[in-house]
Amino acid sequence: MAERDSTATARDWRAAVLADVIRRPAVAGAPNRLGWPGYDGRPALWWGTGPVEGVDAVVAVWDFAVNGGSFGEADAGAFADAAAAAVAGRLPLVSLVRSGGTRLQEGVAGLVGLARVSLALAEVAAAGLPHVAVSDQPTTGGMWVTVGSRADLRCAVLGATVGFAGPRVVAAVTGEAPPAGASHTAAAAHAAGLVDAAVAPAAVASWLRRALDAVAVPARVLPAARTPDPPARTDADGDRAGIADNSRADASRADASQAGSGPAPARGGWEQVLAARTGQRRHAGDILDGLFPAGVDLTGPDRTVRARVGRLAGTPVTDGEPGAGGEPGAGGLGPRAVGVALAVERGGAPGPAGYRLLVRAAGLASRLGLPLVTLVDTPGAECGPAAEAGGIAAEIGAAMAEVLGCASPTLSVIVGEGGSGGALAACCTDVVLMSPDSYVTALSPEGTATTLRISVEQAADTAGLRPSDLVSLGFADGVLAPRDTGPPGLAHRVTEVLTELTMRDSDVRLRQRRAKWSTGLGGFL
Repeated sequence: MAERDSTATARDWRAAVLADVIRRPAVAGAPNRLGWPGYDGRPALWWGTGPVEGVDAVVAVWDFAVNGGSFGEADAGAFADAAAAAVAGRLPLVSLVRSGGTRLQEGVAGLVGLARVSLALAEVAAAGLPHVAVSDQPTTGGMWVTVGSRADLRCAVLGATVGFAGPRVVAAVTGEAPPAGASHTAAAAHAAGLVDAAVAPAAVASWLRRALDAVAVPARVLPAARTPDPPARTDADGDRAGIADNSRADASRADASQAGSGPAPARGGWEQVLAARTGQRRHAGDILDGLFPAGVDLTGPDRTVRARVGRLAGTPVTDGEPGAGGEPGAGGLGPRAVGVALAVERGGAPGPAGYRLLVRAAGLASRLGLPLVTLVDTPGAECGPAAEAGGIAAEIGAAMAEVLGCASPTLSVIVGEGGSGGALAACCTDVVLMSPDSYVTALSPEGTATTLRISVEQAADTAGLRPSDLVSLGFADGVLAPRDTGPPGLAHRVTEVLTELTMRDSDVRLRQRRAKWSTGLGGFL
């Protein structure tokens, strides 16, 4: 059964969060199938509906005072009802977990409730609705397996025991207790990338507020305050149209006049590589934070890649939702989206877990109908023995397939280096934009030089890797003007592109993406 623990992290934080939630009647208790003396089969889980930090939601709540929050037949029925209510009401599902796992007095009859949870959450996912979970003291066993570790957005409360087998079970089974503080804690789960945040009890409400705002129904967005682009063409052959042409026009204007600073510098390929590696520009992780100032992170164990979901900066909303200043349409925050920085810092080489985070982010964007924005700045994926053993090739391929198949509008911005398939996995998007100091190549100049037995400089100069080359070849759709490489220009440009993509017929947009990436490049240098 659940491990009982007399301590609980901030027993009062849930009271404020649940103050306006209307509790639904409890389901009937489970039968005493195994004949345990005096068994109390009432559920430890209750659910209700109402605002959670200002967002209407369905909430499933585990009560540790009832059989240690253990999960059995009746609890599975209650959770299934909560999930069904979320689907019927088009509401997010919020799980507040305090449970040691399966109710052992029910045996296998209680264990199969985990399968019911998985199926219920699959229905929530299929409906395009988010599931947000907070793992409190304790969250172990089946509730960590099916709820806490697999929610769309995951938070753990500092001080809580979090893990698959409780520490006492680990000691009983293995003969050795896990190291204190280094395992089976909220902090350890966060360090391992298993939860997206580990926060103090007093900070849970703030995290929930940002998380639910990030994945709520997207707001309508005001048109960008520039001369609008012409409507996108829908060519019969599904060829590139609309944004591609307009972005190329923007690129030509940017090349002709660098925001009043004169013509763009005429660089060779190697000079372009050096500009990407050593030039004055921000890291992709910093850009991600600037684009999503009030978002919440999606976290994985490979910290060379970061993902974030929330509102884009810089564009007011128009559907009456409160902005950052609390007034409708006055907050300076734009549409919701999912962003990924690959890699976070210059020179970062993502490993297998980094691409799994890209898969998670792209899948979440697709399922919730949120646009996906990737920020690319990597010389290539990790290529050492550990990465090979970890399946780096398969993970890159899986990430590429997820980005290509994302049902939502997709945009990639190459902010620096773009090396080989490790970068391409994040670039297979509806629109590809490049910063003036970026490049993309089939293999790093050093790798190309080694393979072709030429100098590094010659490898770069003949690779067609400059932004202007990549637009001419048909890989990139435009080059950002210098004013659009940092805030607020980039946020404005990203919102402008995503707004146009969102206005397109989705079938047409997906057909154009498929045509773009299923045929060879049509240009020449």
